[in-house]
Amino acid sequence: MTRSLPLFGLFAGLLLCSRLAFADWWNFWSDQMVEQKVQVVEPFIEMRTGPAAGFPVVHVSEKGEWLTLLKRKTDWIKIMDAEDREGWVAVEDLLLTHDATGKQVAITEPRFDDFRTRRWEAGLQMGEFDSTAVNSAYVAYWMTANLSAEASLSQVLGNSSEIQMASLSLLHQPFPSWRYSPFFSIGGGQIDIKPKATLISVENSSNSMAHAGIGMRCYVSDRFFVRLEVKEYKIFTNEERNEEATEWKLGLSVFF
Repeated sequence: MTRSLPLFGLFAGLLLCSRLAFADWWNFWSDQMVEQKVQVVEPFIEMRTGPAAGFPVVHVSEKGEWLTLLKRKTDWIKIMDAEDREGWVAVEDLLLTHDATGKQVAITEPRFDDFRTRRWEAGLQMGEFDSTAVNSAYVAYWMTANLSAEASLSQVLGNSSEIQMASLSLLHQPFPSWRYSPFFSIGGGQIDIKPKATLISVENSSNSMAHAGIGMRCYVSDRFFVRLEVKEYKIFTNEERNEEATEWKLGLSVFF
């Protein structure tokens, strides 16, 4: 159980970072939709009691009615009609309405090939670090269509020692519009090695490191993708020679 605590902390940290990024993204949309009004141009739009198709229809707004957008939750938007009745409408239905200028409403959805619609991403990965099992979590922010900054935490589950790593990286994706998109990364950080209690003659060590990697991102949807990567590490020790290690990881990531 003690060995698992750092790993639980790693996953909890990712969950917290993902939640904050997710909240920022929805808050942005909520701010954009304050007092924004749209007009129904289809025969009708169904308003439901909650943000899912399983909730019952509470009212039907007919063609010509004006609706006020209040807030968004996943693929649903809460609205209010002229009679102050509130309900939830699917985004795909609101895309058929018109704004005050008479133009069709445009609501930007996350797209894997447009970084401006999904600045944040996060993921969990598993693999091997120097032939030993490794679990990793990361959060990244896209600065341009090709370049992102990434922070990651990893735990190596060795038989003789426990290794924890923290690193910052720059990732370059030369073909961002490809659904199967290769990437390159470079970065550095800190690696802490804690021998097991039975190895009392060996002290804990903390060293800086640098790494370079290559990988592939396979987008299964506009919001989710599978990520495979291989990294070469250079660990700078106090010994006469530095150490090297190879790592490969596979995992699932999501855009926010």
